[in-house]
Amino acid sequence: MDRTFVEEEEEELSDSENEQANVRWAEMLPETLVEVMRRLPSRELLQTVPQVCKAWRKASLDPACWQVVDLNDWCISAGGGEIVERMVKLVVSRSCGGIRELRVTNLDSDASLHYLAQSRLSSLRTLCIPSSKITEAGLCELILTLPSLVHLDISKCSAIKCKALEVIGQTCESLIRLDRSMWALNLATMGPSDDSEALAIAHNMPKLKHLEMVSGLLTNAGLIAILDKCPDLEYLDVSRCWNVKYGCTMSSKCQKVRQFIGGNTEGSDYDYDEDDDDNAEEWDYRTEFFEDFEYLESYIEDEFSLFDL
Repeated sequence: MDRTFVEEEEEELSDSENEQANVRWAEMLPETLVEVMRRLPSRELLQTVPQVCKAWRKASLDPACWQVVDLNDWCISAGGGEIVERMVKLVVSRSCGGIRELRVTNLDSDASLHYLAQSRLSSLRTLCIPSSKITEAGLCELILTLPSLVHLDISKCSAIKCKALEVIGQTCESLIRLDRSMWALNLATMGPSDDSEALAIAHNMPKLKHLEMVSGLLTNAGLIAILDKCPDLEYLDVSRCWNVKYGCTMSSKCQKVRQFIGGNTEGSDYDYDEDDDDNAEEWDYRTEFFEDFEYLESYIEDEFSLFDL
């Protein structure tokens, strides 16, 4: 069928037909609406869905819609600060403690961690808080309430050291993925060699299957410890770890990992090239600023009038 004809037919739909379609959506069973809503991105649930109709707004407030929450893009647009902390409180409150996955970045303090710890989120399995200005004390307070955590991302959290990693390993016995990259572009932006974090991971997280330590300070000793003590590793990224020197013995050990990403390692899945530095910042969650951010900020203020947080 001619495309132009189809487009013309669609344009001829009457206003009454469109209204009937909207009514059918609004009259869906609440359980069905919730099942649809829970598959939408967090941003849509916050901004778009509540504005459609009362039925959609009510469905979007159901705790089932807030079991998996990704606020990364929104946090970058917000630029951190108190509004991000209030957003974390809002989504956790809506989940009624049933949140299973939370992704948030650019936290400015331990305030959100303290709130999460007080909320006792026993269902939380994935926590991603990269590029956050959190302390070891704040992270440890939270981790002690999350013994069932499976995936933790604390990349570019510069205040987190080996002490917190030890607590994480000793508390979260089910942890199988840790993202601990720092993403320094070259040796000049890194500190001196230090195997303390690598050893803390090796001796306390034996069940790891996925580990990312891009731009880590570890040396050969630290990498060998990880390879020896974490026998279940399937994915290991230690690219830009400039203190690691690869030889025949090291190369042989690395090849035991199904997907190993390192620097100039013979037989590895990845050979580092200096030209890759042009793309090194891609991880940093670059995104365009939301045009309607001012509306969202106002919306959050209105929502908090319903909660005593």
